[in-house]
Amino acid sequence: MQNKTIRGYAPHRISYCGGGTDFPSFYDEYDGAVINCAISRFSKIYAREESNGRVFLEAKKVNEVFRGTVLDLKGRKELSMPLKAIFDWKQPVHMVIKSDVPPGSGLGSSGTLAVNLINTLNFLKRSKTISPSNLAEQAYHFEAKTLGKAVGKQDHYAAALGGMNFIEFGTGGVKVSPFTIETTMELQKRCILFYLGKTRMADRILKRQERNVLQRNEGTIEALKGMLELTRKMKRSIDRGNFGESGSILEDAWLLKKKYTTGISNRFIEKVHSKALQSGATGAKVTGAGGGGHFFVYAEADRHRKIIRNLKDIGCKHIPFKVCESGAWIES
Repeated sequence: MQNKTIRGYAPHRISYCGGGTDFPSFYDEYDGAVINCAISRFSKIYAREESNGRVFLEAKKVNEVFRGTVLDLKGRKELSMPLKAIFDWKQPVHMVIKSDVPPGSGLGSSGTLAVNLINTLNFLKRSKTISPSNLAEQAYHFEAKTLGKAVGKQDHYAAALGGMNFIEFGTGGVKVSPFTIETTMELQKRCILFYLGKTRMADRILKRQERNVLQRNEGTIEALKGMLELTRKMKRSIDRGNFGESGSILEDAWLLKKKYTTGISNRFIEKVHSKALQSGATGAKVTGAGGGGHFFVYAEADRHRKIIRNLKDIGCKHIPFKVCESGAWIES
């Protein structure tokens, strides 16, 4: 009898403000904070247990296919994230991975996948779920420590928690303050997402950024400190119901972000940014590490039609979305 297939889902995210301050290399000394939201774009895993150590993996977005056994993975020099997770959990499995977004497109795809993998493999082995905070921490440790990737923690928390949150990082741990659904809806109706048609190697940008922090690069440190203050300022504005001010803070945050390291912006991104502002946006920025991927625009609703039309004219694809209130979950 064939084992039952389970389905794991985890939402991708949009970071409003604070990205970069969620790295331990920064927040262990200066504290960190982000505002982000999970969105209705998902990592999807379909998995069932296999017998005799057999493993089948198909990751559709990256055209990866593996057939073999858990023991076969031991001799391979480099393993993809899914194969490394399968090997570490010693889990014979038939697994198909799909995603609503391309990898490296600024919506936290690698962190979201890490969360979904840990959640799915844990459920297969133990038939129970992990608390959202533990899931986020396990996924971060797997990606940052086991795989050696330059990543912060916000992507893992967004995928594990869902909703829109103000998340603070420090030596005392992580504190999550969810926004109400009413506040979330007020923000969502001002937001537009576009795909620029280009992906990038986020790890390269983030490694340069983290190296700058570890080497005490004054420009990077001061930019990150400024970003932390802007994130706290945005939180205060949102709490007061001053949603219009959030756009100007987002704009200030984009100017600071470009000071982190090289490769965050380019001519096309600057063209898109200028066109968004000329069309009525109060703030706009690239999501994620930068260099390409998705582009986030903040504007009053009556400006959206013009912004969407004008950005489509220069090659951007409008991506409708809603905030996803659910964090990673399993359907069995």
